[in-house]
Amino acid sequence: MYRFHVALADLVAPVSGEHGELPRLPLLEQMLARADVQTASASWRGWALQRMGSRLGGREPALARLLVDRYLPSAEARHWFVLTPLHLVAGLSTVHHHVGGPVRLGAAAARSIAEALAAEFGDADARFDCLDGEILMGLSGALDVATTDPAQLAGRDLADGVATGPDARRLARLCGEFELWLHGRGVLGSDGRRVHALHPWGQGGSPVGSCPVPLRILCDDPFLRAASCVPAGSLGPDAPALCVWSVADLLATGVNFEEADRLWAASLLARLREGEVAAAEVYAGGRAYEVSATQRWRVWRKARPWWEVVG
Repeated sequence: MYRFHVALADLVAPVSGEHGELPRLPLLEQMLARADVQTASASWRGWALQRMGSRLGGREPALARLLVDRYLPSAEARHWFVLTPLHLVAGLSTVHHHVGGPVRLGAAAARSIAEALAAEFGDADARFDCLDGEILMGLSGALDVATTDPAQLAGRDLADGVATGPDARRLARLCGEFELWLHGRGVLGSDGRRVHALHPWGQGGSPVGSCPVPLRILCDDPFLRAASCVPAGSLGPDAPALCVWSVADLLATGVNFEEADRLWAASLLARLREGEVAAAEVYAGGRAYEVSATQRWRVWRKARPWWEVVG
């Protein structure tokens, strides 16, 4: 038996508030309604890193810097951002983020873009690298900006992901140049979607530091891999585990959204009933839900639509 931690990474309510055509996830909704709940980090990676033992001090983790410290420890001091490829969709009056989330690139494609960016835009003020499949940008000087994890922007208006803060104009100018540059390159993601933009984020405000808690990382997230204190595969099957449930992953493999209930909630509840998992913690929308097998008897707790829970 082991303890299981899992994050709902990109299950977000539509900003429009229109839920009429959204499918319900009855098992997931019931599981969360019957669980014990407490407030958690504003981001799923912040929550995950805290479970791994990182002390973030209540601020967003500096994820870009985490990769730099792990793979380029001698790099010069810069303000580092992750550059995530996006596919944008033009509507009648607005432009919005594709419902499938960020575009995924293979390692070779990401490295190629980073090298091309370095050749085109690299100078004393900007450096570009590719670390563990992620494109990174290091800017000179200190920047006071706030950015958004692109996983939270699927289906939302383009304006929802624009950086804010006193130095946001510098990022906006660079992003505009990247869009013009990408327009003529025809870069395609692993699923065939065209890359229209590079979204800067992950600068954070808190260094991740040491993550001393040994967890089995059951996902391919490069940031959690970089923070882990143990080599992959070195922990036994009874060690606590951390996983991620992602809508983008389902859609990328051709699975309908409605199947999330069976693949996520039904599977976890079965493992709890059978005793494989001793207890589980599910992160969703800034809250941590403690889930156990005995909670199935809490039939008096009414389930709410998932978009009200994670909204």
